[in-house]
Amino acid sequence: MSNVTLKWLGGAGFIIEKGGLCIGIDLYLSNACMNEDGAFKRLMPPPVLPGDLDMDYLIASHEHGDHLDPGSICDLISKDTKTRLICPTVTKRDAMSFGVDSDRIILLNRGETLDFDGFSIRAVPSDHGDASPDAIGVFINIGGKTIYFMGDTCFRTDFMEYIGWKEDIDVLLVAINGKFGNPDSRDAAHFMQMLKPKLTIPCHFWLFAEHGGNPGDFIEYSESIAPGLASMLLCIGEKIEL
Repeated sequence: MSNVTLKWLGGAGFIIEKGGLCIGIDLYLSNACMNEDGAFKRLMPPPVLPGDLDMDYLIASHEHGDHLDPGSICDLISKDTKTRLICPTVTKRDAMSFGVDSDRIILLNRGETLDFDGFSIRAVPSDHGDASPDAIGVFINIGGKTIYFMGDTCFRTDFMEYIGWKEDIDVLLVAINGKFGNPDSRDAAHFMQMLKPKLTIPCHFWLFAEHGGNPGDFIEYSESIAPGLASMLLCIGEKIEL
């Protein structure tokens, strides 16, 4: 048993735990993205509050508000927490503008690997276009498991060459919302077919009405084009052992 657990917090947000180690990814725990017209209102309350979390590290794949949450980042990384932010350059700039101390930020850009006590993380390109030119996906190796969080990236047929793919994947975390440059459910199924992970978990859908996404279509289509590969839908707040 790996004793590695994965918990979905909605949107693109996940918590990974192993023993006493806790790593967050792209957490959105506020309603900061909602504009004056009510667009991008979150459709359900967050399953946890910032004060409920005791993270060692928080990974932000890029600077957009539903991945680097301006409404909660200074509660997650404050004088009262031990959490450090891991992110690419533009995200660091924005985090500092929100009030995060630069000493609490660890830079991780495309092609770089960081080794920590208990896990390692390798950043690969995430093709989010001009919307976020230094966005990253991350390979996290923890407890003998390899988790690939793709981040916000478009579908492309040369994707394995684009990211420099070179390792087996235990868990693939892939967006399916099909808007704002992200894969839709069928693109995500093709990623699954390409990368052949042991388990695929779709994410980044139904956080806002504007997000879209069809998890049922993902399951049905992935079963047709990638038979024998496992996928799983998580409910918000659900935790599984890997």
